[in-house]
Amino acid sequence: MRAREVTLGSNTRVDVKLESGVMMDDVVVTALGVSKEKTALGYAVSEFSGDDLGKSGEQNVIQQLAAKAPGVQVIGSGGTPGASSKVLIRGPSTFTGENQPLIVIDGVPVDNSTSQSSPRDYPFNANLQGVNNSNRAIDNNPNDIESVTILKEPAAAALYGARAGNGAIIYTTKRGKTGKKGPGVKVSSSVELSKVNKLPDFQDKYGPGINGNSIALADPGPDERFDNSPFFVSNDDVAFGTPNSWGRSNAENGDVTFDNIDNFYETGVAFVNNIEISGGKENSLLRLAIGDNRRSGVVPNTDFNRTSMRLTADFKPSELIKIGGTANYIKSTGTMAQNGSNLSGESLSLFRMPNTFDVRNYKSPLGFNNTYFFAYDNPLYSVFENPFTTSVDRFLGNMYVDLDLAENLKVTYRIGIDQYADSRKQIFAVTSNNDDLGQVGQINENRLKGSQMYADLIMTYTKSLTDKLNLNASLGHNFFITQFDDLFARGRIMSIPNFYNLSNTSDLYSSNYSETLKTFAFFGNLELDYDRWFYIALTGRNEWSSSFQLDNNNFFYPSASASVVFTELWDSKPTWLSFGKVRYSFAAVGIAPEPYNTATYFVTPTYPDGFTNGLTFPYGSVNGFGISNTLGNPNLKPERLIGNEVGVFVSILDDLFSLDVTYYNQKSKDILLFVPVAQNSGFSSQYTNGAEMVNQGWEVQLGINPYRNRDFTWSVDINWSTNNNEVTKLADCVEEVNLEAAFASIASFARVGEPIGEFYGTKWRRDSNRNIIIGANGRPQIDSKTGKIGSWIPDWIGGIRNTFSYKDLTLSVLLDFRKGGDVWNGTYARLNNVGRSGDSEAREQTYIVEGVTETGEANTVAISAQDYFRFVVGDAGGAAEEFIETVDLVRLRDLSLSYRLKFRSDAQKSHLDFTFTAINLWLSTNYKGVDPETSLTGAGSNLNGFDYFNNPGIKSFMLGVAFTF
Repeated sequence: MRAREVTLGSNTRVDVKLESGVMMDDVVVTALGVSKEKTALGYAVSEFSGDDLGKSGEQNVIQQLAAKAPGVQVIGSGGTPGASSKVLIRGPSTFTGENQPLIVIDGVPVDNSTSQSSPRDYPFNANLQGVNNSNRAIDNNPNDIESVTILKEPAAAALYGARAGNGAIIYTTKRGKTGKKGPGVKVSSSVELSKVNKLPDFQDKYGPGINGNSIALADPGPDERFDNSPFFVSNDDVAFGTPNSWGRSNAENGDVTFDNIDNFYETGVAFVNNIEISGGKENSLLRLAIGDNRRSGVVPNTDFNRTSMRLTADFKPSELIKIGGTANYIKSTGTMAQNGSNLSGESLSLFRMPNTFDVRNYKSPLGFNNTYFFAYDNPLYSVFENPFTTSVDRFLGNMYVDLDLAENLKVTYRIGIDQYADSRKQIFAVTSNNDDLGQVGQINENRLKGSQMYADLIMTYTKSLTDKLNLNASLGHNFFITQFDDLFARGRIMSIPNFYNLSNTSDLYSSNYSETLKTFAFFGNLELDYDRWFYIALTGRNEWSSSFQLDNNNFFYPSASASVVFTELWDSKPTWLSFGKVRYSFAAVGIAPEPYNTATYFVTPTYPDGFTNGLTFPYGSVNGFGISNTLGNPNLKPERLIGNEVGVFVSILDDLFSLDVTYYNQKSKDILLFVPVAQNSGFSSQYTNGAEMVNQGWEVQLGINPYRNRDFTWSVDINWSTNNNEVTKLADCVEEVNLEAAFASIASFARVGEPIGEFYGTKWRRDSNRNIIIGANGRPQIDSKTGKIGSWIPDWIGGIRNTFSYKDLTLSVLLDFRKGGDVWNGTYARLNNVGRSGDSEAREQTYIVEGVTETGEANTVAISAQDYFRFVVGDAGGAAEEFIETVDLVRLRDLSLSYRLKFRSDAQKSHLDFTFTAINLWLSTNYKGVDPETSLTGAGSNLNGFDYFNNPGIKSFMLGVAFTF
């Protein structure tokens, strides 16, 4: 409320009415776990309660954020259990490094990495093969989350220094609370059913074959001899099968057909159970929580299970000291599905499968791979015989000590540890196609270990300098140590089928990689508050890191922000304007290079041939090392993100309307990239600082409370944001940077004047009027040069949540919007090619491709349907630009209906909650593939917008009950 002074006279009774003023009780958790009044912040933040996020029904704490905050884009990688989710704040900030924000739990940064399992001799992009591994934030139980704050502006996260270049997401967990009649107990349980939410259209009219001639697919008989293809009959016409469905119609052949899509996918089932006990006295509080999440996927034999045990304690033995801490153990296990560009990939084989082949007959009489085409695994054989399993043991712990040394002086020491061990095993059975040597069987064992230790010492001084001027100052230091170890063992050529032990293989290989990073920093924060209408904050952090040379290892990260509550400046402000604030912030934060790039090291050389894994050491009994072809750079600097933000927030008619508008401009400087060097130096490239990029955009948050009374309320929360990205500089002599290896016809590049990750690929040859040039055979011609064909960055994204509450009944509906942003639909390009797409059913006709001949005349040459779908709109000869789809979508992200049954007047202490939640219940989009919220390469990659037989998304229905007493 606004302060008011009244002069007392001789009367003993004075009536005073206070007016609404500064929102003093709106507190958010910011960097270093410090709680601040939102009014004082000079930058935009988005905050949510754990209950708000729980309405999504998602069990990945990153996926819970989708469509809820402006400037925050969440990209799921598929609907299989445990699949990773990626989050980007205000677009990407770097080229090849980490673009996701820092994840902080109770003031301590934690690991959210996503890593692939691949040997050190693998010469290709490991993100394009294998399974979609989990991001490590999935280990955290959403039921333990009290609140979340998203720090988007660099000034908000500047105190984290070189780890804050991508923003930060601050999670505050639940702690013990006092109860009038002993500990509080909450028991909750839910069951969830999942189905595939979207698939490409398929044609089922025509059977396997080519050029209109059918090829009979036959299952092997019991007397089948083993030749080059042991899982087909040996008749030459069918020995190798076909992925093509360009044969005669099934009706004409009298063939029996099968609904392989329906026969393959299942109903996923999940059971989630939680129990928490919270209580204590004023000076000692405890909370114990146990959560168990078990879910099977829509892809057979896939699952993700997580059991979490969390103990939190807070003690205040005297008025001068408070201590506390948390111990959290998590056990996560999963069986993952093969993904995308993978000969054992379920979607790759299933989507191409002719419908005259029964997917359920996936084993030969001898138990081997029974499939319709020799190069692909039967998808059911793959899921049951080629499992990828993972088992994670993780411990998260932290403790703190608060000391009140004097009336205005407080000292806090906090230390946290995050350790995990991930044991992975990949099996490729004999006759599977995705082992390195082909059908001989393979076993991969992978042990990943990660640990982080983080500690802060912070001294805070508060003082009222005058009646109106208040000071808050803090000084501190921080150290951070992270270690990672990757031990990989591979065995190939199995002697005994179905015996999956490395001792059963004759070709053995192992590799080991270890990494250690240490940082140390001093930091300070100065905040001034004048009469509760003007606020200013200055921060600085000086950091040292082991990823730099000792003589080049001292970097300073400053920030400044200010806010003015202009409604406090008016003696008589308009009655309709309840509150108003303008703000500005500036910051320079960083992104540190990966370790071991300042020097040139010996490495194990690999000599690839483009098709196999190539040759490497040890070769036979001979081992060897060679100088790396990447030249070390002792002059590396951190990448710098220079951020400017301005915003305004107003509340109108006693919060009937609230509007928060933000404009930001963030420049990334000294971006790290590999620059080519003269080949006669003996090196091919050097890792160096040499690029710049800009992100700028608008964010809007609108709150509306159309109706409020004692029994019924209706609230609307709307968020909208747009981000424009442009690469403004590359190093000298560098025209483009390939973010990661992708496909021959398309890749993702950084080029000056274009957004990062712009798709570059093959294009149609065109004349000066942009007409496609058609050859004499009636097919369009491919240009000899590749070019820009699209961008994955959306034009804008948004969300609208409506919440209706009538007494104890609450309905919440979240709509998710996306306008623009391209996806390379490589899936549909191949389905057109093989004649399985829904469009390719229109084949009883010829096609004339619109364009002109070499002489400029309109094309009149008709081509067959097969040629059109294979060589024009299919990837047998079509340009990559043909397969770029600009995506628009509207999604019912989640719908939640809950009812609270009270057992006594104090409903907060004893009640029963019933909840129904629907996730991804409805999706409207122009995209022809699976759910366009998809990522072939997962959260561990900077590639976005690639769809090549990605696993489909899901829609879910969940019923839950929670008993609190």
